[in-house]
Amino acid sequence: MTTPLFLLRCVELGISVRDLDLLTIGLVLDMWTEKTNDGVKYNRIATQEDFDKF
Repeated sequence: MTTPLFLLRCVELGISVRDLDLLTIGLVLDMWTEKTNDGVKYNRIATQEDFDKF
């Protein structure tokens, strides 16, 4: 990933340059990944019972 592409991703997430002092590159990339996962429809969503079995 290039610096301009990273900064573009930050703008798309609404992260300002000032905010970047408080965040790591990894955290920004995780936020981008979660943003792209927002539109995914899952066949099955875990219930409390599933978590209890885990």
